[in-house]
Amino acid sequence: MKTEKVEVSSLVFDHNLYPRFEIDDYCITDYARAMEAGAIFPPIVADRKSRRIVDGWKRGKATLKFSGDGAKIDVEWRDYKDEAAILLDAISTNTIHGERIGRYDLQRCAILGQQFGIREDLLAAAMRVTPDHLEQIRAKLRSTRAGDVIANKQVGAHLPLVISVKQADGLKRSGGNNQGFFVNQVINLIESNLLDTTDERLMERLAHLAKIIEPLVAEAA
Repeated sequence: MKTEKVEVSSLVFDHNLYPRFEIDDYCITDYARAMEAGAIFPPIVADRKSRRIVDGWKRGKATLKFSGDGAKIDVEWRDYKDEAAILLDAISTNTIHGERIGRYDLQRCAILGQQFGIREDLLAAAMRVTPDHLEQIRAKLRSTRAGDVIANKQVGAHLPLVISVKQADGLKRSGGNNQGFFVNQVINLIESNLLDTTDERLMERLAHLAKIIEPLVAEAA
C-alpha cells in the first residue's frame, strides 16, 4: 500500500459522502490526545481526483485539532469510477473498524444508498448486514417518514407532533421532558461550587454547553 504525505487542510470533508449520522467530537478529542502521546494511526483513504476523504474523517479532524492546518498526514489515494463507488467504499471502511456503527448510522447509510442508486445487495454487503436486515431498516424509515417518529405524551407543547429520532432518543435518555429540573441541577452545581474542574472531559462538555447556549439565549432575548 503506497501512501503520500499531504497537508490535511488540502483534503475535502464532504458531508454528502459521510456515512455516519453525526461526527463524534469526543472521539476526535481522544484521537488528538493519542496523537499528542505519539500514537500512530492508519493512513486516511481519499479519492485521488476530488481529494475527498473516504475513510478517516475523525483522524483528519483530530490532526487539524492537534497540529493545525499546515499538518501533514499519510493518505492512501484510491480511484473510483463514480460517486456510488466512493460511497460504497466509505460505508464499507466505516463498518469494519473505528467507532462502532449505530442504528442511526445504518439508517443514514440506507438513505444515502437509495439516493445514489446503489444496488441493495452491494449496499447490504458494505453495511455488513443481511439483505433482510437492510429491508427492515428501510421499512422502519418508511413507517417513520424517513427518520421521523411520533412524539409521546411527555413531549412539551413547544415541540411538534412529529419529532426526529434524535429528539426521541434524547427524551428517552433524559427520562422525560422536565427541562427545568435539568437546568436547575446544572445551575446548582455551578453556584454551589460542586463541579470537579479537574475533570477534563467534564470541562469540555461545559465548554460545549456554553457554546450552544449563547445563540439560544440571544435568539430568545
